[in-house]
Amino acid sequence: MGLRLSIVSLLFIAMLIAGCGTEPKERVVDLADFKSQMLGQHSRYFQEQGDQLSWQQAASQFAQSDLPYGHSESIALGIGTEPVWLHFQVNNPQATAREMRLAVKTPWLDIIDAYIVADNTLIAHINGGDYLPFEQRPMAHENFAFKYQFEPGLTDVYLRVESLGPMAIPLELSTVEQAQQLDIASAYRFGLLYGMLLALSLYNSLLYLITREKEFGLYSLYLAGFVLNSFSYTGQLHEIITVDLGVHFQDWLDCFLMITYSVAGLHFARALLKTKNYAPVLDRVVVWTTIAFPLGILLGALANQLVFSLLLGFMLNSGFATLFIIMGIRARQAQVDSANLFIVASVTAAVCIGISTMAVAGIVPYNAYTFQAIEVGMVFEAIMLAIVLAKRFNLVQQDLAVAEKFAHTDPLTNVNNRRGFQQPAEALFKAAVDNNQDIAVLLIDIDHFKRINDQYGHTVGDEVIQMTASCLANSTRKTDLIARWGGEEFIMLLNNTSQAEGRNFAERIRLSLAELRCNTPSGAVNFTVSIGAAGSNQRVCAGKKLAELSLPELIKCADSALYEAKKAGRNRVVELCGDCPFTEASTAEK
Repeated sequence: MGLRLSIVSLLFIAMLIAGCGTEPKERVVDLADFKSQMLGQHSRYFQEQGDQLSWQQAASQFAQSDLPYGHSESIALGIGTEPVWLHFQVNNPQATAREMRLAVKTPWLDIIDAYIVADNTLIAHINGGDYLPFEQRPMAHENFAFKYQFEPGLTDVYLRVESLGPMAIPLELSTVEQAQQLDIASAYRFGLLYGMLLALSLYNSLLYLITREKEFGLYSLYLAGFVLNSFSYTGQLHEIITVDLGVHFQDWLDCFLMITYSVAGLHFARALLKTKNYAPVLDRVVVWTTIAFPLGILLGALANQLVFSLLLGFMLNSGFATLFIIMGIRARQAQVDSANLFIVASVTAAVCIGISTMAVAGIVPYNAYTFQAIEVGMVFEAIMLAIVLAKRFNLVQQDLAVAEKFAHTDPLTNVNNRRGFQQPAEALFKAAVDNNQDIAVLLIDIDHFKRINDQYGHTVGDEVIQMTASCLANSTRKTDLIARWGGEEFIMLLNNTSQAEGRNFAERIRLSLAELRCNTPSGAVNFTVSIGAAGSNQRVCAGKKLAELSLPELIKCADSALYEAKKAGRNRVVELCGDCPFTEASTAEK
């Protein structure tokens, strides 16, 4: 009894195994409660060998041969393959016809013929592909698509696909309503993708115009090139360009746009990471890669060798992703700022590009996720690289700010130099004129400065200049301007201050500086200054209205007053006064 049970059990298991290993003759697409489905695993296929077959010959081969079904949502066979025949069956269990839409969701396939057969009789023949101008296609759609009323019962659908480009055939059967919803969702998705990338591209192009840093311009070209390439290989560009430019027009356009963004991307990475400075050999490899592959593709175009050019294009795409990673690693070794973020972005993009490339080449299953992985990778990479460039922009701005400061600041005293004084002084003078306010200019010169330098050395001379600048800076208001005018001479522009008030202010400064002592090995050194003051009283200066004068003329008046102060014995303030051009305001005590 036990032996019989064991034998029965073994037979039952064997039957289960045999049953599990047996495929049904046809995997029929049932339209009961049907909305949308990818038909890769419901379709059998074979490749033509020799002459082109009729649909009857293809049907006979499907009937007589044990042909394979697709293993994923799409049937992908690589580049430059022979024409492919596909077959699937649709069952409509309802009593009335049902309208469906069949689409091949790869826009670059050259020639597609669909044969609708019922009871071994050809009901309809629909032809399309990107060799047809857009307006001549079965539907106004970037992909090969058509609507058909499936009658009750079984219907056979045969498709013949011919293309020199990547043979990726994602078949989708949908209700018309569901197809429209899928199209709308796809449009929103692409709109979001393109909008984000184009916004980043425009932003970086503006940064390039502002900074003239070439990495911003190259990144803008890189993003714009990818968007244009995506716009082409998804077929959307050909809804705009509808002229008949040949059977393989879209294939060639995709090929050239693909290398355009790859070349721009590699040169962007060179500029961003400054590889020429620390990795000259790698830098030359990148440069020659961006020259050799496009030249090879161009030669392929001149010889009309599409498959050769496409293979070079995919090789460049793969090499582009690999070189990005290598450049990032080398930059990290050289301790380049933001190299870590660049590596994260590059690895993610490389994985996604690799998945999409292998899906199109038929190495991995082709479906919506593998085909569009490149777009996910590009968005992630774009965000990461935008962060890198934002950091770079901040560094550029900091460098510009430092350079601007050095260009307008005297390094010894840390006050404005003559260049740093000029622009804000002109604005301050104009504001005084516009607002009917007085303004005063003081020119301060350290007395006998050459003697101090000769007797105590330049170090002491520099310290005297620094002490003078510090005293002047601590004496001014935030609205006043101070600058080192040259050598041992300083200038002050006093806002909303009359000449009389400026004269009194200058006297306080003269007394304060006279009290300072500079310690040296030879003992304490004191020094004095001479000051020339010029300005307006009641908006009138030397008999002229302030509005009739310019700032250089006012400074010239102060310079003349300073000359008179030094001529009169130094250590004093001299001001410009009315008809008597110069009046001594004060002298040092004898």
